[in-house]
Amino acid sequence: MFRIAVACATILIVFAGGTTRAADCPPLPPPYDGPIFDANVQSWNPNVGSVIDALQAAGVKRIAFFANSREGAGTPTAQAVAALAQAHPDAIVLGAPKIGFITEGDLPHDYIADTVNGVRNGTYKFVGEILYTHGDKPDHKPTRGGQIFVNPLGAGTKALLTQLASSNVPVLTHFEAWAWDRDRANFDKLYAAWPQQRFVLPSLAYGSPDKADAMLSAHRNLWGIISRLVDGRYEFVDPAKAAKLGPSMFDGCGVLRPDWRAVLIAHSDRLMYGSDFYTTGGVDWSGYAIVIRKYRRIAGQLPPDVAARISWDNAAALYGSP
Repeated sequence: MFRIAVACATILIVFAGGTTRAADCPPLPPPYDGPIFDANVQSWNPNVGSVIDALQAAGVKRIAFFANSREGAGTPTAQAVAALAQAHPDAIVLGAPKIGFITEGDLPHDYIADTVNGVRNGTYKFVGEILYTHGDKPDHKPTRGGQIFVNPLGAGTKALLTQLASSNVPVLTHFEAWAWDRDRANFDKLYAAWPQQRFVLPSLAYGSPDKADAMLSAHRNLWGIISRLVDGRYEFVDPAKAAKLGPSMFDGCGVLRPDWRAVLIAHSDRLMYGSDFYTTGGVDWSGYAIVIRKYRRIAGQLPPDVAARISWDNAAALYGSP
């Protein structure tokens, strides 16, 4: 095992659309070529004009799309995302804007009111990521303590879920496995306290296969999104936090790891692919197709029925499909 690990570690490849693979890497099965419902796409700015072209170039048929809007629902970014969703209802399911980077306190009252109103009037079909815990990343403004922490058991979350109870729209709850001992207990209590609510765990908390299995096994009202772990794009300013995260789903040759494969198959009824794609000052929507190609390589290594459920069926059932 040690010799194999060393060999893989010394292989220099780029596992992306134009894959460069060492000669001693095993051949991969053909990529998954079926339909994809991307369960987690966000926009950090109002430049969304090329989103539809990006979807078509990547062969993605439908996305769950929301604005990353720190200032509230009325920002230009939120307005642009909503307008695009209204113009392309067959391609886009609109979610309430993401709330995050709350440095103290609970979910703000105006966020709760805007989200509830949007769900009740039919504008939002799900609640975009609530950033409960988040370690500083290189492309984000640093926080004083190096992390965000909002207690999911606080009064704000209770008020939000109480008011959404009759709608039962999916709610994306973001936390990260580097604080597993602290956060897992909180989210166990949250998911257990609202058994009729459908919760979604983005990026499976960046956790390991055993952590993902533990959460999904414990809560039948929890769906998981396998973004980030597929392409390994997450980074932390604090290396100690990064060291506590789980591995990407593939090895140095692009081969799906057996332990992750077992989890994907075991929970294929409640797992979805989501790119977690977003643009920054140096990244535009042209990079979206590269991320999707990486996923197709992973999905191609799964049994066809499992790949179909994770790629399309589960998200279509959860978010709705025209």
